[in-house]
Amino acid sequence: MDLLRFFRTSRRPAAPAAEQNDLYIYRSAGPKRIVVVTLFDVARDKHDEIIAKVGKTFAGYDKIVYVTDLPEFLHFRAAGAAFEYFPSLAEQKRHHDTLSWRAYLAARWEIILAKWQPEHVLAYGANIDRFLAAAEEQA
Repeated sequence: MDLLRFFRTSRRPAAPAAEQNDLYIYRSAGPKRIVVVTLFDVARDKHDEIIAKVGKTFAGYDKIVYVTDLPEFLHFRAAGAAFEYFPSLAEQKRHHDTLSWRAYLAARWEIILAKWQPEHVLAYGANIDRFLAAAEEQA
């Protein structure tokens, strides 16, 4: 019983009901400046040069997002960039009977655009339209 009494007396009194229901409105930070860069069919040894060039050109932006078909991401993280991964054409062919790659990748691209809401989209290598056109279509 003494322990129960201790916890009851040591609790802070509840704030009055009016304070508990107060509405706080925080100032919005406004839209972020984001650029999306696709790197489809670009050799890994070219990535560092592209990252440096894009980073310099868009240094004033809030975020640079790279969309790549290579499953290696450490260089994007080292640059402080975000990244999204699309399976390469070779991976798509390896798993061609899994799903409709063209439909999946087109939907994923729409999600990326909705998620990041980029101010600009840059393409190195194949652009998104060519990458999607080359995607395997499940019959």
